[in-house]
Amino acid sequence: MTGENVEYVPNQAVVEQIKAIQNDPDTNYGYHKMTYVLMILGFYINHKKVYRLMDENNLLKERLQKPARTFVKYRRVMPGSPLEILEMDIKYVWVEEYRRFAYVLTVLDTFTRVVLCWHVGYQIKQAQIKNIWEHIILNHLQPYNCLGKKMQIEIRNDNDSRFIARTVQEFFKENQLTQVFTHPYTPQENGHIESFHAILSERIDRQIYWSLTELEQCLILFYEKYNNHRIHSSTCYLPPGVFWDLWEQGLIKTISNEKERKIRFKLLIPYHKLSGNMNLREVPCSPSTTLDGLEKVSVLKEMNGAVSLPQPSVQ
Repeated sequence: MTGENVEYVPNQAVVEQIKAIQNDPDTNYGYHKMTYVLMILGFYINHKKVYRLMDENNLLKERLQKPARTFVKYRRVMPGSPLEILEMDIKYVWVEEYRRFAYVLTVLDTFTRVVLCWHVGYQIKQAQIKNIWEHIILNHLQPYNCLGKKMQIEIRNDNDSRFIARTVQEFFKENQLTQVFTHPYTPQENGHIESFHAILSERIDRQIYWSLTELEQCLILFYEKYNNHRIHSSTCYLPPGVFWDLWEQGLIKTISNEKERKIRFKLLIPYHKLSGNMNLREVPCSPSTTLDGLEKVSVLKEMNGAVSLPQPSVQ
């Protein structure tokens, strides 16, 4: 360096300095950060030289690799029974108390449209995702004897960093669950949960939420009503929970179109029998009358009692 005294040191001295720095777990740097540490200590050295020295002495840290991902094969899913293909996604909801977004995670069964589990909070971490799936395994997959039936359970989700995390992927593998990822910018590959979010948005957009507790209370009522009371056109115009029960009883027929990759359902009993009332409750339609209101008066009297007709006025 021009105008400065330079002391040349052997490579081994630099290596020993690197080893001393790496002995502290808090400063066990890779070659890039190590270059800056050495420069702060007075070494005139560049990152290429540091990389070479660390490589020759086996001091380089292992390069972190992103876990491999399996992407969906088909855009449209064709589950043959409940719990075969599940979808999960996260929705954002604004909360006024701390002026920040809350996260709503939902797991949906694509065959019955039943919401299996949901969670709301200001944060959703990998541990919380694992807890949610432990709940699903204990309360849905194990009682349904998925392992005994040798079901191949597929979990669809987008490329959110929490879903990609290595710990989450390993959790699914340990529990024999197949996790697949949608391709970027293709929400239609996760179409069931996206459709559900449209229904959810319709409800939560009706009001402003002051606190997370207020939002949670709203969601408790919404999810209960969605599963057990709100009819769905894709499930024979039945609530998802009712549809699942009827399918288990063999009262739902599945009609599959492999060419178009579509599934339709048919209810095998009349709708009025679902309430337990075996008799039809017919509602008669009132017969039409002419403009002067003088025809079919006897029929109206029979159905509705006395009929008062407007009297013509004499001008």
